[in-house]
Amino acid sequence: PFFLLLLVIEWGAARKLAQIEGERPAAGSYDARDARASISMGLVSIATSGVLNFAALLGYAALYAYVAPWHLPADKWYTWVIAIVGVDFLYYVYHRMAHRVRLVWATHQAHHSSRYYNFATALRQKWNISGDVILRALLPLLGVPPWLVFASFSINLIYQFWIHTERIGKLWRPIEFVFNTPSHHRVHHGMDAQYLDKNYGGILIVFDRLLGTFEPET
Repeated sequence: PFFLLLLVIEWGAARKLAQIEGERPAAGSYDARDARASISMGLVSIATSGVLNFAALLGYAALYAYVAPWHLPADKWYTWVIAIVGVDFLYYVYHRMAHRVRLVWATHQAHHSSRYYNFATALRQKWNISGDVILRALLPLLGVPPWLVFASFSINLIYQFWIHTERIGKLWRPIEFVFNTPSHHRVHHGMDAQYLDKNYGGILIVFDRLLGTFEPET
């Protein structure tokens, strides 16, 4: 419901601005058919991801209970930091792989298939999350409670919704330096040669800065 509310607000703002700017489409404009496709893909993704995540939960629980050499306490702040930052780093690894390995790109390219960049595009999700599931298994293997892995991934996924917009410009420089923002993610979705295969981060942009895949929006 929160996603849909923001989508309606952005859609209304784009329509209002389109009337002001005349024939030129306003930034963040919506096309009804494109938006319906994105939302439909998101709904199917919820179903397919639910099945794979349930299987992952069973697998993570087994790794945590029988293989992990230690169990990190869920009531300690550092476990939450390890889980959230760990999930974000593994997302960076998966995301970079998804753009470089053709087999994985086949599952991820659907998210990049729209010519529009708005909150509806954020819902245009893949139906095969096996790559994410396999990589995230490293965390329960290292003693992170499985439920905390899923909670951290949920935080990561929810964060990434709001960066799919053209209505927000660049933010305060310290925020832009550390976190993934609409400006950084517009680069990731851009088709300009200088922007291809850049800015893979989920919540944080620091991994891109450290590993040579960062590109500022110009």
